[in-house]
Amino acid sequence: MTGPLWRALFVLALTAAPLSAQDSAGMPRMRGAGALREQMERRLRQGLWRIAKERVGLDDSQMTMLEAVNHRYDARRRALNQDERVQRLTLRSEIGADGSANQERIASALERMLQLQRQRLDIVGEEQKELAGFMTPLQRAKYVALQEQLRRRADALRRARVMGGAR
Repeated sequence: MTGPLWRALFVLALTAAPLSAQDSAGMPRMRGAGALREQMERRLRQGLWRIAKERVGLDDSQMTMLEAVNHRYDARRRALNQDERVQRLTLRSEIGADGSANQERIASALERMLQLQRQRLDIVGEEQKELAGFMTPLQRAKYVALQEQLRRRADALRRARVMGGAR
């Protein structure tokens, strides 16, 4: 998984438990970026597993199926997010150009943003159909609420990071 859900879980995983590799003073040992990333990803998966089991009421079998469903949709979501970012940057650039703004580029970017929103809804619909195969409606509702909560938390952390960097 990637995107806001994983970023929020990343923060949760980092704050939930200390790093496993520590020196005698309790400070994290320096590791290679790949090993550290792998450890963080593993902790994220464990954090998601624990949170989903607790809050949504999923068993191990359902969690395995949820991971598979998420994995199938992650690449599509990532591509949508990247495309959307490109369109937002295009719009921001053209809006900043004021009088010399390229109207065709603006129209094209706006149309693409609408297409991306439709695609995002299609993905959510497809994913919900798959989730309905092994989750109850209550579990799906709790899972959607959990995703939204984590998304909001990630957005708040991102805003705080941006505000902190602007100082």
